[in-house]
Amino acid sequence: MIPLLIAVLLSSQPAAHAQEKPADSPTARHAAILADYDKALPIYMKRLEAAVGVAEQGKIFRDENPQPAIAARLLELAQQHPKDPVAYRSLVWIVESSEFGPAGAKTYAQAVHLLATRYADHKDNEKLFERMAQSPFASSAQFLQAVLDKHPSAIVRGRAGFHLGLHLKNYCATVDRLRLDPEMAKNVELFVGPDLFKQLKNADTAKLLGQADDVFARVQKDYALFAQKKTNLGKAAEAELFELRNLTVGKTAPDLDGESIDGKKLKLSDYRGKVTVVVFWGTWCPHCMAMIPQERALIKRYEGKPFAMLGVNSDERGDKLNSALRKHTVTWPSFWDGGNSQGPIATRWNIQGWPAVYVLDTKGVIRFKHVRDDLLDRAVAELIKEATGSR
Repeated sequence: MIPLLIAVLLSSQPAAHAQEKPADSPTARHAAILADYDKALPIYMKRLEAAVGVAEQGKIFRDENPQPAIAARLLELAQQHPKDPVAYRSLVWIVESSEFGPAGAKTYAQAVHLLATRYADHKDNEKLFERMAQSPFASSAQFLQAVLDKHPSAIVRGRAGFHLGLHLKNYCATVDRLRLDPEMAKNVELFVGPDLFKQLKNADTAKLLGQADDVFARVQKDYALFAQKKTNLGKAAEAELFELRNLTVGKTAPDLDGESIDGKKLKLSDYRGKVTVVVFWGTWCPHCMAMIPQERALIKRYEGKPFAMLGVNSDERGDKLNSALRKHTVTWPSFWDGGNSQGPIATRWNIQGWPAVYVLDTKGVIRFKHVRDDLLDRAVAELIKEATGSR
């Protein structure tokens, strides 16, 4: 793989002092580089799929992934021809195609820097926002901040700011997950290497979440009326601010006061004094239904202990839901949330994916968020031990 990529790199370089030919134009070089990537990628993927175990997969990912070498060539092309449209296309490819690994981190950061300093006002920048909001590269924030500060279109500025806030929030969620899950952290380090892993683990999440709060507040103040998917930026930013200020780990969960599926009064604060797991779920959600055996097991395991399981259900009331409750032996109470996934509770709590899980201590403080499987078992065990003083 490496000799192949080296040969590709050497063969694509124009001879020194050679007269420019059509094949040497920026557009032709760009096409040739991407063609080389298309040839190298299947070979790499075949090697990766044949690898046995995470350690071998990580080594192949770090050492043989063709993306970093291709990205480096595209970066050089963009640097050599900054005024040609191919420069922007090359940088966009790097951002859209870079995987979170040691070989590509520097090139990605350089590409983001060029996008931020040369192309913050580009008309096509919006297509990068979703990708960067989910990016594990901390450098992504530079581009979104530059577009927020410099783009001539107010709506693009507002959306850049909103996605900057999402990037900061999502980055912190990744860091929190790595700190919580040692097995996942070990596997991630095998792929991304010690330097990038250390950068993640040592991130100042309190500072980053403060920055996210600031930028969402700016979006809400200055860009509220512009459309954002099915709502507007003001309402979208308000939901994010509510989550940051009320639903992060360490905050006392907002009270829920409503009706259960069967029409009985139900209030979250009535469960103070118990370790409480709150799960947003629906019968339409396969992952939600797959969690039910674990939820039943937790209830049985901690019978007689200060423990409670509460749901927030998004189904329509009626025979179909009642039949599912009987079939899956769902005996614990659930708030009824209006019969759809955009119900008032889910909307207020800014739920973006199901199931969504919150684990509260006996004082109603959120101690764990979005934990499932073994992590949920460990979270409950830790808080029960804390509540009972047991060993």
